[in-house]
Amino acid sequence: MYELFFVLGLTIFAGFLATAIFERVHISQVILLMAFGFLLGPIFHIIDVSEGSIIVSIMPFVATLALIVLLFDAGLMIDIFSVAKAIPKGTLFTFLVFILGLIFVTAFTAIALAWPILHGVLLGAVVGGTSSAIVITMVEKIKIGRETKSLLTVESTITDALCIIVAVLVIQLIVTNQALEPGVIVNLLLSSFSLAVLVGCICAIAWVFLIQKFSVTKYAYMLTLALVFGVYAITEAVKANGGFAVFVFGLVLGNSRELGKLLNLDVGLTVNPTIQLFQEEITFFVRTFFFVYIGLLFSLTYFTQQIVAVSTVLIVIFLIARWVGQKITLGDLPVKDRNIVISVLPRGLAAAVLATMPLTNGIMIQDFQPIAFGVILLSNIVATLGIFVFDK
Repeated sequence: MYELFFVLGLTIFAGFLATAIFERVHISQVILLMAFGFLLGPIFHIIDVSEGSIIVSIMPFVATLALIVLLFDAGLMIDIFSVAKAIPKGTLFTFLVFILGLIFVTAFTAIALAWPILHGVLLGAVVGGTSSAIVITMVEKIKIGRETKSLLTVESTITDALCIIVAVLVIQLIVTNQALEPGVIVNLLLSSFSLAVLVGCICAIAWVFLIQKFSVTKYAYMLTLALVFGVYAITEAVKANGGFAVFVFGLVLGNSRELGKLLNLDVGLTVNPTIQLFQEEITFFVRTFFFVYIGLLFSLTYFTQQIVAVSTVLIVIFLIARWVGQKITLGDLPVKDRNIVISVLPRGLAAAVLATMPLTNGIMIQDFQPIAFGVILLSNIVATLGIFVFDK
């Protein structure tokens, strides 16, 4: 048992060193922490990551917890007026890139791997979205415009929901042999996001007034974090996107003073330095273990020549999709920002979780999970290299 506590302390130190290295030479802490997790699990077997182990069984909880904390942090720290400007453009860019990626991946798997159409669509959905947890970490310290940072954050939060909804739908279609109807997908997406915005806004506004009325100062942050978990749970319970609701909640809460002035209301929750420092510490802790956890889930059997080749082609496909998307929708951004947008395409734990779903639903697709994990690794390497090159 004491060995695990030693590994726990070592992981925190690894997170600190990875952050320091990123700030100095822009080698992303994502790659360093994933490599650390890979060494702990698949290489040296210090931590048991075999099928049925505790580490594997808690995957959904770890993924959700990391998503909630990091999306709340992102919303809390973002200027809402920059986000408002980025949302229409970011939404258009997100859907365009996601649809292009689905089409290209489906065509490639049908031609090169002789997969059925729905199997290709499923792979495109599973690895078709950027990870909000990783994107938020990567862009927070690079020198790009505030609108571009907001756009990438909006994209990553939307694609988390897109990937989950489309993947679940396609799995259901494969299992039941139903036809793919675009109208069903559109209705699900609209209802999911509209409900998420509504719940996030209502809860944030109510909390601002309550915290002022009762002068809550002691344990204000912990009570707020408890409400964040509640917002996520309520939104998911009504079949909407809990992650986006948490993001909206943090966005409204962090900008309540400015919104109050805009509406001629004397309201505003002051995020004092102590609360902000505690939020940074919690985010650092969750973020560090999130990336190490991804590294733990890799396997040496995923690095065959064919899997690496297919994963590389998929990365090229996603880069082309992002290049086309930014060319159509982001022409007014500086060249440096557009290059960053193209290269920041990291896939994360959501893709890792979704990659296991076909097998658990009785759908046998050769090398599906290894290819998905290969895309996760290569996409993070490409994003790291892109930031290193274009942020100079």
